[in-house]
Parts: sequence; structure tokens; C-alpha cells
Amino acid sequence: MFFLFYEFLLLPSFFIVYFISPSRRAIQASLYFLIWTQIGSFLVLLTVCYVISIVGSSNFFDIKSYNFTYQTSCIIYTGLFLGFGFKVPLWPFHYWLTKTHVEAPSGFSMYLSGFLVKSAVYGFYKITSLLGNDVNTTIFISICVVGILDASLKMWGQTDLKKLVAYGTIQEMNLIYLTFMWGDTTAIIGGILFSATHGALSALMFFLVDCIYRRFNSRSIVEVSGILQLNPILGTTIIVMCVLYAGLPGTIKFTCEFYIFCGLFEISPTMCLIIFFVANVLGLVAFSKCWFDSVFGLAIKNPKCAPFDLTIKEIYILYIPVVFLIVFPFFSNMFF
Repeated sequence: MFFLFYEFLLLPSFFIVYFISPSRRAIQASLYFLIWTQIGSFLVLLTVCYVISIVGSSNFFDIKSYNFTYQTSCIIYTGLFLGFGFKVPLWPFHYWLTKTHVEAPSGFSMYLSGFLVKSAVYGFYKITSLLGNDVNTTIFISICVVGILDASLKMWGQTDLKKLVAYGTIQEMNLIYLTFMWGDTTAIIGGILFSATHGALSALMFFLVDCIYRRFNSRSIVEVSGILQLNPILGTTIIVMCVLYAGLPGTIKFTCEFYIFCGLFEISPTMCLIIFFVANVLGLVAFSKCWFDSVFGLAIKNPKCAPFDLTIKEIYILYIPVVFLIVFPFFSNMFF
């Protein structure tokens, strides 16, 4: 039932991309989305059937009380890592996500990044926590680290704001996936907080891209420039978003990163410093540079540009996640 209800999330998602965006590239993106996610679903289904055949029950409590051998735990862990990794997505299975984000409506991008990929992370953590043995996750951790590095470097060459945000979310999702494999309690707490943070932050970023597209009829950094001069409220909101993405002390992302890197530093200081440098220096500088070029650049004379600023409705939608990202860290200790 856990697997079936998880799959029920994917079918309406495919139809949204396929029918709401009728272009040929959107249809191709929907097929990429369906094929890659169903490959992951097939691996998860095989792993679930394998667990049931060994335990003789599909009940979570029976599975948790069963003593798996180390080899069996490794097989189950590998199947779940790859199966849910296709949907997170991990490197090198992330191509379908960037293509889907670029071609899909912004509302679907907010749903996909804010909720759907989090269900894959939850599914991975839910089932792997039932395994009693400690599995050697060195290879899996290496894949996540390569994914963080790959997404951070690719952000340097992006000209499409939506694709830039997509790679930013891929970087963060690989970091979240990494925390659940590391096994440290402090890092796992940070991963859970980071999942909620990423849901609000990614929704905020994709909605900002949609606001820009409705005013400039483009998402290209080459064509979108001088936002702060033409649309002061929109430009200010983008600056606030970049500050929240950077993890300014006092925001929820700073709290998440503090938990995560404290947990990782206790186990492997060298690996922790490498991840910190890649995510918070290479990736952050590339992400902020592209946005600042659009916000602080010279205003381009574009006849398609509509210089009206954010409406009251858009301000209300945008500042709901902003308030959450600022206020929630003060109440996080109540939950953890």
C-alpha cells in the first residue's frame, strides 16, 4: 500500500505536463519524466517484493523486527538507493528533472520540487530505517558528493533562470539524500529540517521565475536585466530569496546546514570541508551571480517587457514561504 499510494502521485503529474504544456518539447519532457521515474519505481517494486519474500510479511513492524543478514541488507539498500534515486534525482539520473522543469508550467515545478521529490526522500528513509545492519555506504555517499559537485559546476554556465533553479534544487536534494545515508543523528535531523526548508525555498524560487517570465516574456539572463530598476518590489524579493538561499544566520537554512555539517564533521572532517566548499562556495557564487546579473544589470530596451511590478496577490504568495523560512528556526527546537 505504501508503494501504491506513492505511485498514485506520479500518474497525475505526468498528465499535467503532457496536457497543460502542449508543445512538442513538453511532450518529450513528460515522456522523459514517465520513463525515468517508472524505472525507479520498478527497482523499488523489485526491492519491496524481495523484502516480502524474505520476511514473509509486508507489515512494517514485522520487517523491523526481522534480522537481515549483511548481504541481504546491502542488496535491499542498493535497490532502494537506485530506485528512489531516480526520482530525487541523483547524479547521473537528473537529466529528466531539468528538462521537465524547463518545459512544465511553473505551478507544476513548484509541486514537483516542493513536494513530489520529497516523497522519494521520505520513502528511502522510511524503508532503510527498518534494516537492522549498518551498510557500508561509501559508494553511495561518493555518488551524492559527485552530484553536488556536478550541479554546482553546471550552474556556472546556465542562461535560463528556470534551469538555474533546477540545478540549485538538484544540488540541495543530493545533500539531503547524503544526510540520510551518513547515519549520524545530528545530520539526519538537519536533513529532515532541510527537506521542509527546500520545499518552501524551491517553491519561492520557481514562482519568482514565473513572475519574471510574465513581465519579460523570457527567462534568459541575456534578455532579462535591470529588474530592480523596472520592478523594485520584484527585484527586492529576488535579493531576499538569494539571502535565504545563502543560509544567512537566523534563517532556517542556516540551522539546517549547521546540523548537517556538525554531523558530517564528526565522522569525516575532510569530506565535510569538501562538501561545504562545493555547496556553499562554488554553487552559491554561481547561483547568486546569475540572479544578480538580472537584478542589477542595465535595463534593456525590450518592447515585449511589461514594467508593472508585483501585484498584491503575488506579494502575498511570495512572502508566505519567506516568513516561514525566517520564523520557523525559532520553533524548530520544539520538534527536535
